[in-house]
Amino acid sequence: MSPEPRPPAVKRRAIYIFLVCAVLFGLGQFHRYSGGVVMLPIANDLGIAVESLGIAAAVLFFASALVQVPTGMALDRFGPRIIIPAITILGVVGSLMLAIATDFHEVLAARILIGVGYSAIMMSSYVLFAKWFPPTKFSTLASWLLAASSFGGMMASGPLAYIIETYGWRSPFIVIAALTLLMLMIGIYIIRDVPPEYRYDAATPGTMGQSVRGYGEVLMHPRFFNLLAMGFVAYGPAVAVLGMWGGPYLEKNYGLNGVERGQILFLMTVVVPIGALFFGPLDRIFSSRKKIVITAVLTELVAFCILGLVDNLPLWAVTCLFVYIAFVQQYYVVLGAHCRNSFPDHLVGRANSTLNLISITGVGFMQSLFGWVLAVNGETGYETSFLIVAGLLIVALVIYAGSSEKPVFRQI
Repeated sequence: MSPEPRPPAVKRRAIYIFLVCAVLFGLGQFHRYSGGVVMLPIANDLGIAVESLGIAAAVLFFASALVQVPTGMALDRFGPRIIIPAITILGVVGSLMLAIATDFHEVLAARILIGVGYSAIMMSSYVLFAKWFPPTKFSTLASWLLAASSFGGMMASGPLAYIIETYGWRSPFIVIAALTLLMLMIGIYIIRDVPPEYRYDAATPGTMGQSVRGYGEVLMHPRFFNLLAMGFVAYGPAVAVLGMWGGPYLEKNYGLNGVERGQILFLMTVVVPIGALFFGPLDRIFSSRKKIVITAVLTELVAFCILGLVDNLPLWAVTCLFVYIAFVQQYYVVLGAHCRNSFPDHLVGRANSTLNLISITGVGFMQSLFGWVLAVNGETGYETSFLIVAGLLIVALVIYAGSSEKPVFRQI
C-alpha cells in the first residue's frame, strides 16, 4: 500500500474483507476443534475403534498441510478472490459427505476434503491484509483474525455437544456446509485482490516458476530451520487436546458425559481469543520476540509434565491445565511475527506459508501420536502421550534457541 491516507471506501471494503475472512476462518476452526466432541459419537454410531480416532482426526490436518505450498504459489499467481471459493467449495462437499458417512473410510474421505477445503483461508487472509491494510497493522490483524474466528472453536465445544445430544452428530455439518457456501457467495461479491491504485512490489513473482524459486530462497534462509522446529510444536499440543483427545481423556479418567466434556472444552475455546489478543501486542512491549516465545513454551512444558507425572489430579486442576495450554498456544502470533520479520517483503508470504505447513503437520502428528500410544498401552496411554509431548517441546526449545532475530523497534 502507498503511504497516503486511504479513502473511506477503501477502509470500508478492507473491514468487510476482514469480516468475511474471519467468518470463513471461524467455520474452518469449527472443523479443526470439533474432533474432541464429535469423534466419540461418530465412533459409537459407526462402530469405529477408539484407537482409530487419531487418524480420523489427524487426516484433516495432514491433508491441509500437503496443499499449503501449492496453495501459496496459486495465491501468488491467481489471487485470493479466485483461490478462496475454488478451494473452499471442497470443504462444503466434505462437510456434507461427513453428514451422510456410514463407515470409517467415508469419514476419512470427508475429513480429507474438509482439510483441503479450509486450507487456503488463513494464508489468503494474510495476503489480503498485507495489501488492504497498512504494514504496521499486520501483527495486530493476525491476532484479531484468530480472536474473531474463535467463535468456530466455541461452537465446536459445549454447544456442539448439546446439539449432538439433542439432534445427533450429522445435522451440525449440514448447517456448517450451508453457512460456508453462503459466506463464499458473499466473499465473491466483497473480496478484491488489491485496492484501487495498489502498486505491486517489483520482486513479486509473476509466474509459477518464480514462485517456486522463491520457496527455494525461503528454505535456504539462514536458521529458518530453527523457526520451523518451534512451528512443529506451536499448535499441535493444544489442538491434540482440544480438537481430539481431551474429550476421550475426560471420559476415561473422570467418567464425564458428552455435555460435561463439552463444557470443559468450551472453557478452552473461550481463552483462545483472549490469548491471541494478549500475545498480539507483546512485541510492542518487549524487545525480543524470541524470549516471549521461549517463556511461553517453558510454561506449557510444565503443564504437560504435570499432566503426565502427577497421579489422580482433581478435575479442577486438569481443567485449569487444559485451559492454560489453550491460552498459551497463542504465542504462535509472536512466532509468526518473528518469521515475518526475518524475510524481505516479497518472501514473507511463502515463509509464513512454510511455517504454517510445518505447524499443521505437527497437529496431525500429535493427534496421531495419542492414538498410536493408546493402541500400545491403553491404561497409561494418555499420561505417556503427555510426557512425549513435553519431550518434543524440550527438543524444539533447544533448536529454537539458536534462531536469529532482528531487533524489535518499539514505537514511543
